[in-house]
Amino acid sequence: MRFHKPERGSSLAWAAVFLAVVVVPLMLLVGDGTRLWYVRTRLAQAADAACADVSWSVGDRLTWQRLRDDRYLANWYLVGRAQNTFYQMLAERTAVEYVPSLALNLDWDNARVQCRAQARVRLTMIPNQEVTVRATIGARMRFATP
Repeated sequence: MRFHKPERGSSLAWAAVFLAVVVVPLMLLVGDGTRLWYVRTRLAQAADAACADVSWSVGDRLTWQRLRDDRYLANWYLVGRAQNTFYQMLAERTAVEYVPSLALNLDWDNARVQCRAQARVRLTMIPNQEVTVRATIGARMRFATP
C-alpha cells in the first residue's frame, strides 16, 4: 500500500498568495478610508470655525455701515477673515497631504452664512488617483442691534 506524501511548503506559498491578493489591498483600503475620514473631519471643523468667525464678525456690520466703512465692499473683509480662520485651523495639513479650499456664500437677506470646504486627497491604493472630500457648514449671522 502506497501513501501519498504531503507536499512540504505549499501552505506557506498559499499564505503568501493570500496575503498579497487579499490582506495587503484591504489594509491599503483601510488606510485610505481612515485618511479620507480624517480630512473630512478636519475640513468640517475648519469650515465651522470660519463660518462662526464670519457670523460673529458681522455683528458690527450695522455700525460699520453707519460710519460708511468700506471693509464690507464686495464682502472682501469677511471672505478674507473666513479664509484666514480656515487655513489657521488646517495648519497641520502636512501630516496627511491634501489641498484644501473654502468657498463662502453670504446670504444677507436671510442672515445666513454657508461655508463649502473641499480638499483633494491622493490615494495610496491607486497611484496617481485623487479623491475630492467635501464639507458644507451653515451658520446664522449674529447682527448687532443698533
